[in-house]
Amino acid sequence: MSSFDLSAERPRHVGFTPASAANVRVIRPDGPSYLPPPMPSSQAAARSERTHALVVIVLSLACTALAIFDLFLLAAGA
Repeated sequence: MSSFDLSAERPRHVGFTPASAANVRVIRPDGPSYLPPPMPSSQAAARSERTHALVVIVLSLACTALAIFDLFLLAAGA
């Protein structure tokens, strides 16, 4: 007759074995075979702070330029 055991529990992951988060690594095939060590937190914080400061400076200059352009249009009567 049938070789299937109907009382057996169904597998939860068909064909896949669960991997722990510590063993998962994403490495591109064309990239280096090793990864550089992670950046120390003090350097990462300094780089993040510099990036935020640069964004604020660029946005401030853009707003200033738009305000001057708006005043020019107002004075020109447009």
